[in-house]
Amino acid sequence: MLQVLHCIYDDPANPWVGGGGAVRVRELYRHLRERVSATVITGRYPGAEDETIDGIRYVRLGASRPYAWSRWTFARAASRFLREAEYDAAVFDFSVYTPIRIPRDRPVGITVHHVTSPTARTRWGPAIGIGIQAVERRLLGRARWLSATSHATLAELRRVTSADALISLVGAGVPERLFEVERNEQDYLLYFGRLDWFQKGLDTLLEALAKLVRERPSLQLRIAGRGKDARRVESYARELGIIDHLRMLGEVSDAERVRLFSGAKLLLMPSRFEGFGMVAAEAMAAAVPLIAADAGSLPEVVAAPEGGVLVPPGDASALAAATLALLDDSPRRAALSRSARRSAERFRWNTVAEDHLEFLRLIAGSRPSVSPSRIA
Repeated sequence: MLQVLHCIYDDPANPWVGGGGAVRVRELYRHLRERVSATVITGRYPGAEDETIDGIRYVRLGASRPYAWSRWTFARAASRFLREAEYDAAVFDFSVYTPIRIPRDRPVGITVHHVTSPTARTRWGPAIGIGIQAVERRLLGRARWLSATSHATLAELRRVTSADALISLVGAGVPERLFEVERNEQDYLLYFGRLDWFQKGLDTLLEALAKLVRERPSLQLRIAGRGKDARRVESYARELGIIDHLRMLGEVSDAERVRLFSGAKLLLMPSRFEGFGMVAAEAMAAAVPLIAADAGSLPEVVAAPEGGVLVPPGDASALAAATLALLDDSPRRAALSRSARRSAERFRWNTVAEDHLEFLRLIAGSRPSVSPSRIA
């Protein structure tokens, strides 16, 4: 059985991040547990303990608080772990905020969800942005094996990796139960995901809502998820005068997610960038009509017009107009619901797990017949 070590700072229960990448790691190894013995090392956070979940061993490294120190100490401990531990193949879920040193003489690959460099200067300004771009290029340029979660990310990687780097395409999947969700449409819009102001385009979301309620005074937006910018969302909603049209649900259970998907008239996803866009894929599987930004990997996930409607990123007027058009067109919403679920068949976890296993075998050196379609 292949002995695998997977490094990712994030974890589904991490109160600071808890993103789709962590869910992806758990699902991959849950589906591969009969063929892979996986140890996942994550950052430590308040309440985190070493444990085994679904046959996957979780080891927590670094300090439990504060957030910045937790990330930094995890990076140092994980770098040492990669040098000293025994494994057939290791993978690091790349983040420029967690600069793990990859040993050159060991079988370690990197999974990249999105490349930070294209938006670094816009997000942090020229000085910090240039520094982040330099660090990212240096870290990725050292990698021999990489996997990208989308074609968009793969294209960006080609610009910053060495000529002999092998880049596999390994996407993400959605829970099987979402394909069974029955629509019970109610009168609310839904945002579902991490509360990250810049990446997720939450300013665009709220500004679009402010435009919409002028036309639909009873309209309500439900926001499900947690993250560092929850208070900023509430503050800006008050500033725009739309706080009464907003319901902040925080983190929700799997059962509540199903209920929200079932009832949402539309799901809005105005991200400025996405490495994959798991929420979009989940909404499609659950047959929720979707409006997403034409940014990062979202166009290939959404595959408009089958999976949803695309609008320019950062354009609140376009988001509001597309939303209003669908709200006024119930036959189109119903047709989009059906086609989105069909399109989401691409995101079955069993298929994605097989692609990841090929990536692990490539790193380990067994090279069992890697399909050319999976290597770019």
